[in-house]
Amino acid sequence: MHMRAVMLGFGHVGRALARLLLRKAEVLRTDYDLTVTVTGLATHSHGLAINPEGLDLAGALALVERGERLDALHVGSPVTDTLSLIERCPADLVLEATWLNPHTGQPATDYVRAALQAGRHVVTANKGPVAFAYRELQALAAERGLGFFFESTVMDGAPVLSVGREGLLATTIQRIRGILNSTTNFILTRLEEGTPFAEALAEAQAIGVAEADPTTDLEGWDAAVKIVVLANVLMGADLRPADVERTGITGVTVADAQQAIQAGERIKLLCEAVRDGAQVRASVRPVRLPFADPLCQVSRTSSAVTFQTDTLHELTIVEGDTDPTTTAYGMLVDLINIARGRHRLA
Repeated sequence: MHMRAVMLGFGHVGRALARLLLRKAEVLRTDYDLTVTVTGLATHSHGLAINPEGLDLAGALALVERGERLDALHVGSPVTDTLSLIERCPADLVLEATWLNPHTGQPATDYVRAALQAGRHVVTANKGPVAFAYRELQALAAERGLGFFFESTVMDGAPVLSVGREGLLATTIQRIRGILNSTTNFILTRLEEGTPFAEALAEAQAIGVAEADPTTDLEGWDAAVKIVVLANVLMGADLRPADVERTGITGVTVADAQQAIQAGERIKLLCEAVRDGAQVRASVRPVRLPFADPLCQVSRTSSAVTFQTDTLHELTIVEGDTDPTTTAYGMLVDLINIARGRHRLA
């Protein structure tokens, strides 16, 4: 099978995905009878390019990493914006890894909607479309027989959503608890070790975990979007990030963290979705967890999620320290699963 793909976003995750597509090309061909050609590429700072015969992906990586534009790779009349590229570029699949606005889910939601309306499968690493328009987009994909997968939205490449989709059948998830934001978990770990908040944040920024403006992480918005994704997809909720009871970690001090340790506990930014009759309630807040709780043992940039169900009782998935390649890997797995028809599952 051959798939033509458009890539939206060519930041750290997009470039990591491009490298994976190049590095895993032989594995895809040999193990899955799958070849992938990237025919379109949209970037925030380096322009847009279409080549119906296939872009030179290694060349695109080299241009962007030198700070140059993609103009030399473009074939045909100019393309001026991402929505036009989605419409014009010949493709079977859109790989979307653009930036997240946690308050609106845009512009990614419009990109995903446009791709599905144009008859393209979609793989996204962006939480916005799932948090703000999951039911609409899923219905649109189902109506058109298209894949709409988003494994990388919650715990990078860890198979969290696919476990729910294919492994937790005929069960009811009563509660989801998770440590889902790497920046805050790193900072809380450093506070336990005696590092002041401002210094811990600077360290997180220096290693690329935290953004230059870390507000979305520190105030709990990123975590709120992730627990909404889990609640909407796996618990049948219809929440938005603003529905989440949310408290960030800016008020947590070294003294708070170390007092918790002395009491046999750790402060964690806990994401939680709980079934309450026909409703699902969600929250994000700093909580002191006992050492015996598996989520308490997740340190630095690691993540974890625990499902409480009416059949398995408790299932915890833990992911170690992450980088852009782990997120890109989740997108690659989604691509493979669409290619082999897994999106046709009920």
